[in-house]
Amino acid sequence: MAFSSFDTLDPKDLSFLRGILEEVCRDRSLDMDGDEAADIARSLVNWYLFGVKEEDALKQMLEPLGDTKPQAQ
Repeated sequence: MAFSSFDTLDPKDLSFLRGILEEVCRDRSLDMDGDEAADIARSLVNWYLFGVKEEDALKQMLEPLGDTKPQAQ
């Protein structure tokens, strides 16, 4: 998802988003310097600029839409 906006992020915004990114990467055992973390960071910024400003709402936007793994029977 790419979102085009003329809004800017100030240091407070970046610090807020960085905290969420660090927590999500820690919870998912991801390297902060990895490609997956970069994708998450882009999504966080896009959702934030789109208007999603609450921490819990941003985390929810990052959750997968559904578990695609087959269930064991």
